[in-house]
Amino acid sequence: MSTVSKKGLEKYFKRTPDPLIVTPILSRRQIGEASLDVRLGNQFIVFRTYKFGIFEPVGVATKFQPRKIQERQIIPFGDRFVLHPGVLVLACTFEYVSIPGDLECQVEGRSSWARLGLQVATANSVEPGFKGVVTLELSNVGTVPLTLMPGIRIAQLVLRTTVPKVKNPYQGNRKYLCPIGPEFSRLHEDYDWDIFNRPS
Repeated sequence: MSTVSKKGLEKYFKRTPDPLIVTPILSRRQIGEASLDVRLGNQFIVFRTYKFGIFEPVGVATKFQPRKIQERQIIPFGDRFVLHPGVLVLACTFEYVSIPGDLECQVEGRSSWARLGLQVATANSVEPGFKGVVTLELSNVGTVPLTLMPGIRIAQLVLRTTVPKVKNPYQGNRKYLCPIGPEFSRLHEDYDWDIFNRPS
């Protein structure tokens, strides 16, 4: 496995068939020497803290329904979203991506934002064959509120080759197929939950 450089990314963009697709790219400056900057979309999933005191994500007594504790918010471009300290929100990339079968992708935060306290979850591994916008987990681990604007460069994609190439990538019972906005958690669909789920 090796990281794809700027020249490599350009080749993947132009390749046929099975190209790498990241669209729209508003500026060629988004393409770095070994990464690709992505922008913040205008959809957010926020916690409805005024609605509940405690929530058990998985359990016999509770059917897992994320929409009971979270709601989707759309922020018009040109407006701002304030992320307060200690708060987690789900956001998404402005760009739609399509990852070919011989690449995988890691989503990493930009250091300029990290130095202000913004943490972009590094759990975002984008598998070969994925198509859609990428859900981002954003946390403010600093001490002051951060103002985020849809359209700003928020994270970077680091693409690496997979050896050998994945045949029929992203097939089967996948939780998140072709998303067009941030996705609610589907923890309850984990294949092994029922094995360990016992009445308390």
